[in-house]
Amino acid sequence: MKHIVNRLSRFTYHSALGLFIIRLAAGMIFFVHGWEKLNNLPRVSGFFMSLGLPGWVAGFIAFVEVIGGIMLIAGFATRVAGIVLALDMLAAMFLTGIGRGFHAHEFEMLLLAVSAGIALIGSGAYSLMKMECNKCGGMLCDGDCN
Repeated sequence: MKHIVNRLSRFTYHSALGLFIIRLAAGMIFFVHGWEKLNNLPRVSGFFMSLGLPGWVAGFIAFVEVIGGIMLIAGFATRVAGIVLALDMLAAMFLTGIGRGFHAHEFEMLLLAVSAGIALIGSGAYSLMKMECNKCGGMLCDGDCN
């Protein structure tokens, strides 16, 4: 029985593909949410102004989410995109009232955790521009590791 379980678990172990699926799903979510903000910019700007922010912040956040989502999907500079999108979700949680409790922010918390994880792990094998070194994890070192 142990032999069968080990064979099946090895068959399904593919960390690069798993990271790609996570990147793809998060990227699509950010892209769609940013695109919806861009298509409803007057309404979204009004919401941001009700939070005490200038209206142009809505356009900036929409742009960040669209471009960041594309970067995650494509696997281009994913560590940078992960940091920026994690900060976006952190700001969303605080601006909409962190005191409202866990359940009010669980979607933002999940996207924050996924974005931060991608920022720490990198793009993985399935990407247009893999920036991290396989030896040290450094960006753009090309195996030099110094």
